[in-house]
Amino acid sequence: MKKIFLLLLLCTSFSFTSSAQLNIGDSVIDIRLPDSLGKWKPLSDVKAKIILLDFWAAWCYPCVHHMPEVVELYEKYHAKGLEIYAVSLDKDYHNWVNKCRELKMPFVLVNDVYGFNGKACTDYKITSIPNKLVLKDGKIIGTNMSLNAIDQMIEKELGSE
Repeated sequence: MKKIFLLLLLCTSFSFTSSAQLNIGDSVIDIRLPDSLGKWKPLSDVKAKIILLDFWAAWCYPCVHHMPEVVELYEKYHAKGLEIYAVSLDKDYHNWVNKCRELKMPFVLVNDVYGFNGKACTDYKITSIPNKLVLKDGKIIGTNMSLNAIDQMIEKELGSE
């Protein structure tokens, strides 16, 4: 029994390692998900110089805790060309919508009720949240970055206030 558990654990470890997140320089994969009104909002419809692709959920404490900083980034750079496309992994529609309203999130909000098993997460190889990618000209230019590092990158790309 112990050997079977260790073998299973070993196989699981390899599967996580082989599905690492997309890398800098990889092409953006389109995402097509509904917003809170059920209207489809494709990522490809977002016209911005820089897009912050943010995978999050209302049930994720670190996601919610840092969302005010994400809103600040939006307010700081939106007029200069930043858009945020926030992909929620919530299964509970009402909890998601209420959290978006509570946090006053002014950017593109979509939801994938399939969570980590949804097409967006599988395409982008997202296995944990919060998870943010910085996109420009159809390419990924930033991954696995702190909000401070994202702010510095966006400032460099778009200029400060």
